[in-house]
Amino acid sequence: MHRPNCPHRNKGRDYTNCRGPIFADGELNGKRYRKTLKTRDWQRAIRKLAQLESPEAPRWKPVKDAVEAFKKHYSYLESSTQRKYQNVLDHFQEYARKAGIEAMAEFTVDHIDEYRAGRELAKTTATKELQLLRQFFGFCFDRKWVDENVAKRVKPPTNVKPKPVEPYTSAEIIKIIAVCDQFGRTSYERLRARAMVLLMRYTALAISDVATLARDRVRDGEILVFRQKTGNVVRLPIPPDLEMVLEGLPAPRGVEGEPTHYFWNPDTMTRRCVVGVAERTMAALFKKSGVANAHAHRFRHTLATEILAKGGSDQDAADVLGNSPLIIRKHYAKWNVQRQDRIKSLMQLVHSGPLLAHTKKVVVSV
Repeated sequence: MHRPNCPHRNKGRDYTNCRGPIFADGELNGKRYRKTLKTRDWQRAIRKLAQLESPEAPRWKPVKDAVEAFKKHYSYLESSTQRKYQNVLDHFQEYARKAGIEAMAEFTVDHIDEYRAGRELAKTTATKELQLLRQFFGFCFDRKWVDENVAKRVKPPTNVKPKPVEPYTSAEIIKIIAVCDQFGRTSYERLRARAMVLLMRYTALAISDVATLARDRVRDGEILVFRQKTGNVVRLPIPPDLEMVLEGLPAPRGVEGEPTHYFWNPDTMTRRCVVGVAERTMAALFKKSGVANAHAHRFRHTLATEILAKGGSDQDAADVLGNSPLIIRKHYAKWNVQRQDRIKSLMQLVHSGPLLAHTKKVVVSV
């Protein structure tokens, strides 16, 4: 459609080499249809028209709207995970804006390659980001906003070897716990820090779960642990030193009446806020301890290796940590004493069999 001031107006509606708004004018489902396609680009207009004429064609879903829908879809995840997702999606939307891509249906494999080439990420990070993009495009494909999951056609980086996380040694754990007595400016801060460290040490809870731990989950010498990844609920015994610290822990600041949580006052702080405070507290504590590469997640590795070293099975460690036995074997196989002993016994049995008797007959001459 030519605008009143269009220099090509006198050339008629068949002339398309101008930048005027494009309209669809015709018959659709037996009725007159005359509406703007909300674009000046003919390629986009053709795709929009195809969607109108065929229900099987991808619907015209703006990139921004698709991202917002995906955010609502994963809103149940931990706030820290949501922030990681949001960071990737922000970069993705910025690329779409610069590339002039308005709708999800416009993305091709070349676009995904170009986007990833501009990110300059480490191999491990690039692999995780590609996994998220595949999840996002799969979400859009299920809703018919794209005609295929183009991110699946992009190959991930090869030879990705994440740096192994070593468990804490006994000496390192002692240093971290000891520094709690020198941490902060008040006894309130020191008691909270010690309680958080011991909870992670004995239960492998994530820092977000520690920060929001409700008091009713600790009773009769046990703590009720809910593992979000697997949906499993596990009861773990509480060691005496942890039980004593939790019993003596003062109520969170600002609480009136009986506190419902150990570290959180829901009336004055949001969940994200209290988790952020806990993360900063632990970061400062680990730095003060002087333990190299200290972070909260290493307590999970420590507990897993201790379970396996004491003769626990892969399934036992998986139940406690909330992982699958496959993940436990992948990351902690070298710590599973029973498994190593079985392998050793099996190989000794193989070496003592007919194969060994046969090889003894072989004479090597020089």
